[in-house]
Amino acid sequence: MTKRIQNAVAKAKRAKCRVRRVAARTYESRTPQGRTYTVRCEVRDGRRYVICNCAAGSVNQVCYHAIGVALLDTAITGYQRSH
Repeated sequence: MTKRIQNAVAKAKRAKCRVRRVAARTYESRTPQGRTYTVRCEVRDGRRYVICNCAAGSVNQVCYHAIGVALLDTAITGYQRSH
């Protein structure tokens, strides 16, 4: 795991963002400071992508919003496949 991903995971654990599903594979991540970001999960050519509209995400860097949403999306899609 790269250092950026490790830092994003650690920050996601500390930040405690609220995540709300707004559409299929699209979420809102609200920070404790009240900022809201849109995060989309996509599968292209068999690879998973998580796209966030925050400053880091807009330049293709890993952000803690994307980490939190990716965990939730993985759980939701896994549940949907099993039922």
